[in-house]
Amino acid sequence: MTVQELLEKFPEIPEDLHGEPVLARFAGAFAEQLRIAQKPSACSTGYDPGNHFYMKLVNPMAIYRLGLMKREMVLQKLEALLDQFAADPSKLIPEDVVASEIRGPGCE
Repeated sequence: MTVQELLEKFPEIPEDLHGEPVLARFAGAFAEQLRIAQKPSACSTGYDPGNHFYMKLVNPMAIYRLGLMKREMVLQKLEALLDQFAADPSKLIPEDVVASEIRGPGCE
């Protein structure tokens, strides 16, 4: 996945991160996971792999966009995710993940 494809899929990634070298490495390393990543519904009670990938990989950048994380901190988080994935790719999502997202009562 290219950075451009990443940014098209996840417009919540702040503009000031677009040119960061770590984002290019991130897009390439997590291409497979990012392709299926999807933001979970606000009323989800169980998360599928796509939801977990979103929360683990994209959510830190979305949190930064809201001003709840400092820039340096989100860049360090991306670096740490790359290091963790290189060391053990199986730890990206929990073992007890459900096959498809489960939504709570009254959710559509």
